[in-house]
Amino acid sequence: CHHVTGECTCPPGWTGHDCKHPCSSGRWGQHCEHTCVCNNSDGSCDPVTGFCFCEPGFTGNHCE
Repeated sequence: CHHVTGECTCPPGWTGHDCKHPCSSGRWGQHCEHTCVCNNSDGSCDPVTGFCFCEPGFTGNHCE
């Protein structure tokens, strides 16, 4: 957190005033500003990298 203002800059995948909350499902990155673009998945991806978690039988960067 900033030493004067106390404002926290959260690492990718985390949000909230104190950075203790992970991105909500379907969101990822700095400030959770990115939307997961995964096909054939449960709509979720890694909250830090955006890597798609594919359903069984699917593969590829976007589970295509």
